[in-house]
Amino acid sequence: MRVIFVGPQQVRLGVILLVIFSIGIGLLSNYQRLLRQYIGVKSGVKLEGQMIEGLLPQEVTEIVERMSEKINHAPRNAVYFSETGEVIPAKSGQRVNVSQSVKLICAAEPGTDLKLVVEKIPPRVPTSYFQAVYEGDKSLSKVGLAINVAWGEEHLPMILETLKREKVKATFFLVGAWVKQFPELVKQMADEGHELANHGLYHGHPLQMGKGDLQKLIAENALLIHSLTKCKSVNLFGPPYGEVNQEVVNSAAALGYRTIMWTVDSVDWKNPDPGIMLTRIMKKIESGGIVLLHPTMPTKKVLGQMIHELRQKGLEPGKVSLMLSNN
Repeated sequence: MRVIFVGPQQVRLGVILLVIFSIGIGLLSNYQRLLRQYIGVKSGVKLEGQMIEGLLPQEVTEIVERMSEKINHAPRNAVYFSETGEVIPAKSGQRVNVSQSVKLICAAEPGTDLKLVVEKIPPRVPTSYFQAVYEGDKSLSKVGLAINVAWGEEHLPMILETLKREKVKATFFLVGAWVKQFPELVKQMADEGHELANHGLYHGHPLQMGKGDLQKLIAENALLIHSLTKCKSVNLFGPPYGEVNQEVVNSAAALGYRTIMWTVDSVDWKNPDPGIMLTRIMKKIESGGIVLLHPTMPTKKVLGQMIHELRQKGLEPGKVSLMLSNN
């Protein structure tokens, strides 16, 4: 057995190191105590009934994230069952806003009993998407301008100029075949703040199409608008020819689109007398209504006056989407 002798100098060094270590532990302990005192959660603070006083922000974050796992859940889209004709309602999801929750906790006054900040997540396809929209929210003093565009490019510059002068944003439902021909006009619409909506890849007859063709009509047009203009269209679908049934609505809804019809048809495509057309619109339009227009000569001539008369009636014209409920 080998015996190791420790000299006085080694003993002194060991003692010094032990003292330094002890001082370091004490300083660290005091540092931790001061840290919790000055930047930790204040005394008596509870989160969902759990005492969390003195915890540091990172510790609070870990607690909030663990609690979130039991609270977060994804939304459920509405679903239509063609076999029964039943719509299974949509359900909102929820998630904890971790950063906002931690921020509130760390700023809470002593003795505060806090709840997590929980946010609702709306479904992509609400139950309402399985019904065609003929009018918006009547409680809003607004009127939607739905302008279907499959032809009439020669009148659009003046129509856009009138909308710009009157500070009105409209919703343009665009046919893909037309978009291919006039991408610069489409880009101008987007640049000036108008909504780009979907009127189908081509001006076909929806009532003669199956679900696959209907969805192709919508989805490929959305891709086309984006690829040619770099502008994203809104998820609103105006069926060509105004042809609509439950199959059309369901096919659009499955893609996350609302099917938009109208409250008042200007019938401007028949080239009516502009004054008679305006009178007909103003007699029928009410709060929440949707006016169907096209880029025609009559619309070009009366659009400015129509906007003025709507405003005199207490109705502000604008985008269709701003009038719609998301329920």
